[in-house]
Amino acid sequence: MIVSFQLGKFVMRRRLPPFAAVKAFEAAARHCNFQLASDELGISASAVSHQVKSLEEFIAMPLFIRRNNRLILREEGQLYYDRLCVALDEIERATETISKTGGKSQLTINLYPSLADMWLIPRLSGFHARNPDINVRLNTSVIVGSNLDREVDFALVYQSLDSVEDQNTILFIEEIIPVATPEYLNDHPAIEKAEDLLGHTLIASLSEDEEWKTWFEAQGITSHSQAQYLELDMSSTAVIAAKEKLGITMGRNPYLDDDLKAGRLIAPVSGLVSTGFCISLICTTRGKNLPYGYRFQDWLIQSSSDSKKS
Repeated sequence: MIVSFQLGKFVMRRRLPPFAAVKAFEAAARHCNFQLASDELGISASAVSHQVKSLEEFIAMPLFIRRNNRLILREEGQLYYDRLCVALDEIERATETISKTGGKSQLTINLYPSLADMWLIPRLSGFHARNPDINVRLNTSVIVGSNLDREVDFALVYQSLDSVEDQNTILFIEEIIPVATPEYLNDHPAIEKAEDLLGHTLIASLSEDEEWKTWFEAQGITSHSQAQYLELDMSSTAVIAAKEKLGITMGRNPYLDDDLKAGRLIAPVSGLVSTGFCISLICTTRGKNLPYGYRFQDWLIQSSSDSKKS
């Protein structure tokens, strides 16, 4: 025990580790990787390792098993991490309560980069116009499990319809349909039925490698291997390729809602097909504790409803 005397009074000093070491350990434990922790904290991986080492020396106990560039939390490290997270969450809440940047509150939202780029960001000005006292922070990294509760207030997640929990709100039931630019369709052979698509360049996303198969089978077409495919790594790049008139891509809501309404992309044939997946809204424990969180939740639900309207 460390004690001191101040003005004749007995004072107990807290035995606290350096906060920089605590932050480094928390990030390293969450990622189980020094490099990912360094990317988050804006310092080198060796600096993170040094900070963690200083924390281990401070408490006189190793927290990780280091094995072939992998980090594995020891049992004691996991216990320490869990308790630290509770303390850090409370510090964060206490800080937000009394200190707001520019007098504003803040919300942190986790979602996929493509959903942020193609749907949410174009609408955020509407939220800010109605709620000038709230800053919105978007986090597009992959966060799972208990870390979701610790790091964000709301999350927009992609999941199967049968796995949505009762407390979550379904914003969009995913449906797909082929789309292309009017210019591409004017310059290429006419499409009157689903089979006619097989004579065109079909733009496929490797991240959604079953979408064309799913759509064709829903139209009763079991063989489509003769089609020419342009394969790209992401759905967003497939949309860009379609806008550049390179072929026909698979459109899905809500990503293409704005392009379809504006006529920048059109569906040459009818036939919306449900994929069995959806985008749902999760309000985390952090979000439920925010007195202003309901304002974002209500706005988001209304925006998703407006997006569905033709």
